[in-house]
Amino acid sequence: MIKQCPKCGAVYDGRRWVPDPTDSLLAEMSGKTIESRMCPGDQRIENGQVEGVVTLTGGFLATHREEVKNVVRRVAREGRHRNVAARIFEIVEEDDALVIETTDEHLAERMGKEVEKAFKGDLTIKWQAKDTFARVTWRRD
Repeated sequence: MIKQCPKCGAVYDGRRWVPDPTDSLLAEMSGKTIESRMCPGDQRIENGQVEGVVTLTGGFLATHREEVKNVVRRVAREGRHRNVAARIFEIVEEDDALVIETTDEHLAERMGKEVEKAFKGDLTIKWQAKDTFARVTWRRD
């Protein structure tokens, strides 16, 4: 049975969730029974399931906030294509920090690594609760 998420439109094709169904998959769905079922990403958001927190700070952030946010958003888009459950839960902008909560610990880790790769700085990744939660901090002054 084919399932489709009512919130984001992702489709379960019998093997995996596809975030952006192709025209051929949509054509294959035509005429078939489609069950409305929330995808794992939207289910995690609805349940408030945060598995990673990324905290970005420092003087560099104050002057390059939009560039840093663009890297974070790009990583989130790419992560969703690998794993439909990997999403940004919330972004909190503070005067001297950017705090991103994610529904997937590996997404948080990738965000930190990509920000460090793009802008240098000091990156720390701490795994908690048997590797099901990541706390990522990055700072550049």
